[in-house]
Amino acid sequence: MKSHRRFRARRLAEPKVDSGPGGAVSTYPAWVSQPSEHSLGQRVLESVAMVIFTAYALALAVRLAGAVGSAAQGLAVAAGLLGGYLLADLLSGLAHWVGDRFFEETTPFIGPGFIAPFRRHHVVPEEMVEHGTVELVGNTAVLALPTLALAFHGLDLADGSSLALLAGALTLSAMVGGVCTNLFHRWAHMERAPRLARRLQALGWIITPARHALHHSNSFDSSYCITTGWLNAPMDRLGVWGWLERRLHRKAG
Repeated sequence: MKSHRRFRARRLAEPKVDSGPGGAVSTYPAWVSQPSEHSLGQRVLESVAMVIFTAYALALAVRLAGAVGSAAQGLAVAAGLLGGYLLADLLSGLAHWVGDRFFEETTPFIGPGFIAPFRRHHVVPEEMVEHGTVELVGNTAVLALPTLALAFHGLDLADGSSLALLAGALTLSAMVGGVCTNLFHRWAHMERAPRLARRLQALGWIITPARHALHHSNSFDSSYCITTGWLNAPMDRLGVWGWLERRLHRKAG
C-alpha cells in the first residue's frame, strides 16, 4: 500500500470520443476492449485448486457432522455456518469495494488481474454470463484453499470442543461461500438462471437480481456485498463504505 498512498475514488470508465472525417467515434480503454485471457497454465492451476478445494470442503463437512453428538455441539456448528456465510458476504463486499474505488487498472501486480475485471464488469456486466466456471471461481479457490486446508489439518474436532466445531464450521462456510460468490453473481445477471439458482434466490440464500441491481443503478457506490447481499442494507444505511473511504483518504493524505 505504501507505493499507492494516493487513493482516489473511481468512476465508471467512459469511452474516449475521437473526432475524424467520418464523425465522432467512441472507444473504450484497452482494459475494456481487450480483456485479459486465461493462460493454459492458469487454467490448469485453477482447475486443480478447485478439485482439491472441493475435496477438502467435503472432508471437513463430514468431520464436522461426525463430531456433533449433542445439542450444544450442533448449535456451535449451526452458528459457525451462519457466521461464516455472513463473513463471506462481508469479504465479497470488501473486495468489491476495493476493486471499484481504489487503484488503477494498470497498477502493478493487482491492476490487470484484480482491478480491471471489476471496472470492466461495470461497462459490460452481461459478459460474465458467458464465462466458464473455472474463469469465474478458479482464482478464488486458489486463494481460499490454504485457509481451508489449515482448518482441516489444524483443528482437533475429535474431542468435540464446541469452540473447535464453531471455528471449523465458520471456516468451511466462509470459504465455500467465498469461492461460490462469482457463481452467485453470474446467476444474478442471467435472464433465466438455472432452477437451483432460482430456488436459492427465492429463499434469499444467494444474491438476487433485485439486490444486485441496486449496485449497478446507484453509481456503483453502494450494495457491494455479492454473496448473499444480506449485509448491503445495514452497511449502506450506516454509511460504512463511505466512512472507510474517508478515513483512508485522510491517512493517505
